Amino acid sequence: MIGLAGWTSRQTVLLRRLTAVVAVTMGVPLGDAVAQPRPTGQPPVRPAQPGTRRDSAVADSLRGLSKDRKVFEWATPDSIMRQLLDKMGYKKVQYQGDTVQFNAQTRILTLQGKPSGVQRDETMLVGDSITYNDSTKKVVALGDSVLLRDPTQADADDFIANGRIEYDLNSKQGFTGAFSTSVTSGQRLYLSAQRSALVSDTVVAGRHIVFAKNGSFTYCDHTEPHFHFTTGEMKFISQNVMVARPGVLYIGEVPVFWIPFFFQDIRSGRRSGLLTPNFGMAELFRNSPSYRRSVQNIGYFLAINDFMNFETSFDWRSGARSSDTDPGFIRGNAELRYKWLDRFVTGEFASSYMGLRNGTTNTSYTWNHNQDFSRDTRLTARLNWVQNTMIQRATTVNPVAANATIRSQLNYQTKIGPAQINVGGSRVQYPGRTQVDMDFPSINVTTGSLEAGPATWTPSMRLAISGQSRIDQGLQFPFVYNPRSDGGIDSTRFNASRRNTQFQFDTPIKLWDFQWQNSFTMNEQFRDFPEQREIVGVRDTSQRVTRIFAKTFETNFDWQTSFNLPRFFQGSWNVSPSVTLANVENGAGMFMRTERSGGKWVQQSKRLNYTVSASPTLYAMLPGLGPIARLRHSITPGISYSYSPQASVSDEFLQAMGRSRVGYVGALKQNRVGLSLATNLEAKLRPPADSVDAGEGAGRKIKLLSLNFSSLSYDFVRADTLGNGIAERTFTIGGRTDLLPGFDFRTSYDLFLGDMQSDTVTFDPYRTDFGVTFSLDGKSGLVALVGRLFGRKATLDTDSTTAANRQNTNDQTVDRQSRNMNAAGGGNMRGMQMALPTGQGWNLNIQYNAARQRPPRGGTQIINNPESLCEAQRLQGVLAYDLCVQNALSAPPTGANSGQSAIGAPIFIQPPTQNVNATMSFNITQNWAAQWTTQYDVVRSRFSSQQIGLQRAMHDWNAVFAFSQTPSGTFAFNFFIALKAQPELKFNYDRQTYRSNNF
Repeated sequence: MIGLAGWTSRQTVLLRRLTAVVAVTMGVPLGDAVAQPRPTGQPPVRPAQPGTRRDSAVADSLRGLSKDRKVFEWATPDSIMRQLLDKMGYKKVQYQGDTVQFNAQTRILTLQGKPSGVQRDETMLVGDSITYNDSTKKVVALGDSVLLRDPTQADADDFIANGRIEYDLNSKQGFTGAFSTSVTSGQRLYLSAQRSALVSDTVVAGRHIVFAKNGSFTYCDHTEPHFHFTTGEMKFISQNVMVARPGVLYIGEVPVFWIPFFFQDIRSGRRSGLLTPNFGMAELFRNSPSYRRSVQNIGYFLAINDFMNFETSFDWRSGARSSDTDPGFIRGNAELRYKWLDRFVTGEFASSYMGLRNGTTNTSYTWNHNQDFSRDTRLTARLNWVQNTMIQRATTVNPVAANATIRSQLNYQTKIGPAQINVGGSRVQYPGRTQVDMDFPSINVTTGSLEAGPATWTPSMRLAISGQSRIDQGLQFPFVYNPRSDGGIDSTRFNASRRNTQFQFDTPIKLWDFQWQNSFTMNEQFRDFPEQREIVGVRDTSQRVTRIFAKTFETNFDWQTSFNLPRFFQGSWNVSPSVTLANVENGAGMFMRTERSGGKWVQQSKRLNYTVSASPTLYAMLPGLGPIARLRHSITPGISYSYSPQASVSDEFLQAMGRSRVGYVGALKQNRVGLSLATNLEAKLRPPADSVDAGEGAGRKIKLLSLNFSSLSYDFVRADTLGNGIAERTFTIGGRTDLLPGFDFRTSYDLFLGDMQSDTVTFDPYRTDFGVTFSLDGKSGLVALVGRLFGRKATLDTDSTTAANRQNTNDQTVDRQSRNMNAAGGGNMRGMQMALPTGQGWNLNIQYNAARQRPPRGGTQIINNPESLCEAQRLQGVLAYDLCVQNALSAPPTGANSGQSAIGAPIFIQPPTQNVNATMSFNITQNWAAQWTTQYDVVRSRFSSQQIGLQRAMHDWNAVFAFSQTPSGTFAFNFFIALKAQPELKFNYDRQTYRSNNF
């Protein structure tokens, strides 16, 4: 073996030009596609051209090589060679072969051997023979497989040419025979061609052009690729662009798709360019005369700099054969994104404008901003605003977007000394409704424990101002009527609003084991809309007056204090005594003013309340049965006794609340015993019979049943006065079990009919709420136990965390999508592409909720159902009425007037509701997955929303069939198939129908 090293300018330029030209062939990317995980293994055999024989020599050579494997061994340098290689300030070029010849007359340098090699820096050329003619300036590398390796091309395979690589330095042109290589463009791309030509670009320095004939490429890394593209001609401009024509897609060896040409920007990094439009085949070839064409995402992407980019696009839906529910529209979107990592700033700003063919418009804005000013100071903003929520809801085909509230949130947090300060707020718009909820500002100041000797002080402060404006539901007088000059009457919707202010300052002090709780609170409710009140005489109930107040309000200021003594019998009975200075009327503050007091402050008295409570835990160990080694049953009761002396309340205070002294029992002496209960039945499992270790699987515990009962108090004084001593109005039962992961049930009862502070109250339990949630899959404990009974070996999944995660995954995903959904921007306005997990078995999640309101006794009752709320819309036509009903059904009323009212105010009766939310996903086969999500209204026997997805898991493609229906009746069918490596290369069929009624 003979080795040479040199630094001649002629040789240096030779190898620099050769490696630069040839390296471009192995380093051409095809865009910045998103990478998908790929199995490792031998590089695949490149796809052959249709009708031609695969070049097995090139394929076998490439398949046997990898970047981590040595393909050429350099001879060990002697002392002179080492000094030359270590010399600084020169470009090192190494030549090696069995025979190295240089003819001084012909000026031809020839390297021969199996193999021969030339290396400049990290780039190496290997062949059976390498010849350089200094007279003709031609470089020729010959061999069965000529290899070029360039480690500077990240993750690229070796470039393998079959037989020959030739380059003319004078004309700056060259050619190769058949070649194969791969490049990384987000995902590994495998290329091959029968022959290619190389041309240097004299206009742009450092750029080279590669022409290839009869080429093919694929992203599939299997030995026999699932798909590949063939082209007659390809042109690469290094680090710039790739053009190929024509293109034929082969699935296996079957041609399925033809396109006239490819055009792809292959520059690295973010680049400006046109967006990929989104439209289906039905837009080109309409399959029905009633089909409405629509095109989305026509626009441009602008890379402003390394920190910012801008995107603009528009969507269009045909207005031909329009209807009142679907007039057609055009929508423009603009989005600006920014990100400075060194300044800890990231965010985006987006706006959308939609114009319908009927003349109505909608404008929406979104601004998301996150910034860290320091380690303790951070600003988070998510602001959304929509001009017309009716259009926002009626034009979406995404069920999540149709139900999602349009939410804005702002939070600023910092730390000053020991105080942690949070300032923020939120704003909510409801789809299809005019009401806006505002919670701003919200200020919270908390500190750690401030210690001074044995005393510990932990103060905190909270201020919250919330309100609703443009209230459209739950009003007694929704319209204002004004006479017209012609004698008629005009009706105008009342601009109703509500405001609630809350202030609280807590200053607890702990001295050794004694705790002194102090809290100062101020609450004010202000309602700016007319409402009727029935005023009853304080001492004579026969004196009744009905008045309509233009505005109503209620302000309460209170001071609450309690003193907790040290606990006794810690760890067993856990006895805790306390003394509290409590208000006589628990539902009001110490000082109060309302519209009934004429805005004057009135005061109630306080009285001492002595309480002692205990919370022991009682348990018993029981023998096991079958796979259960042992049972543990625990009961945790909460026992309390409280006493308060009799007190008095002034007539002025009762009048401000709207109460009468006749039959008032709120000031009676209290002598109560309270009881709450929680019980758990747990099982310890036996180890599996086939376990290697006797302790394998032992010790695992599951919760067979857990029940929780809310507290009930029995007042002996109330029992003597009213005949019934129960002092709580509501009673709740809840339970869960690990046999059904995520299983949870609850039920609530209203125990009394009437006012709890009046002697006319009647004990009459009435169920107001019932709910069941559970999830089943192949790993659920119940399924595993049933399988064991039939001799099927199944693993009992007892990891409650994993089970809860499986059960809540869908709910959390939908909730996160609805809360994080932007009001503006192209991607948020369009449909949601379903993505289903495959290969994970089956899963069923069902939620059933039933709620109803107890029918009141007496008073002014207003039925607050959707039909009565939308009665005024009948004059505008059936369409307006149907839309109003649909919006009212999907967005129930909110606020203080929903189910509860002040004393003497009208009572709004909400109709009973029963809803079933179900999600089921399963694998039809190993590669086919299906999912069905639905919301069903049991009372009205109608589906409020549907989403059905069918997905085929393929090695290189994504294929999804989806159907979705929104609560407003709009539904869409979508078929989508796209290449994972190049999502822009896709085929999709979309059909969207807008209508007001549901099925």
